[in-house]
Amino acid sequence: MDTADRLKVNHGSNATPDNFAALIESRPFLRECICRSMQSAFSVPLVTFSTLSELGDQPRGASAALVILSLIEASKEAWATALKDLSGAVSRGPVVVLSSANDSDLARAAIQHGAKGYIPVTMGFEVAVAAIRFVLAGGTYAPTDHFLAADQSGVSLALALRQAGALTSRETSVVSAIKNGKSNKVIAYDLNMCESTVKVHVRNIMKKLNAKNRTDVAMRA
Repeated sequence: MDTADRLKVNHGSNATPDNFAALIESRPFLRECICRSMQSAFSVPLVTFSTLSELGDQPRGASAALVILSLIEASKEAWATALKDLSGAVSRGPVVVLSSANDSDLARAAIQHGAKGYIPVTMGFEVAVAAIRFVLAGGTYAPTDHFLAADQSGVSLALALRQAGALTSRETSVVSAIKNGKSNKVIAYDLNMCESTVKVHVRNIMKKLNAKNRTDVAMRA
């Protein structure tokens, strides 16, 4: 079965697959554009919803492999409402927030409210897809230039990410491979991942361990 057969857009059907990824976007045109462009990142159906509440109306047994919450061009009021609703959404599966802005405060708020990823649409598409795959593998992602940014209370995004969890099992496997001197290409082959995904893992591992390079990762691990 090829990608086109496996990944289908939901157009108002009440039937939800047992294993699926959910896309939340209220605007039909933008919702379908995001769905069509990102469906290649998944091996499960990508089901669309207008609101988080609509996803919440699904049977309790319907848990998503991933929830993509689009807050592109969202107002401050929409952001505030979405952050309040995140706790309910994360019970349905790991949440990735799509945002218009590469904003440290928004990234920090999303992570602190339970999101596992913050992806500004200003980044490259391939990087965004790799970040989504990283979250699917159990990681937490935000743009690297936000890690040292802090708000007036001194709370950095790095701290928020550390509070979200230590190294994932997938990251631990990557660290083990790094300690054995393996390249990203070899790690990708051994762990059945894309090389770009390995790069995202390595980048996040370095941030979590406060490591300067791969050698430092091996030493600190």
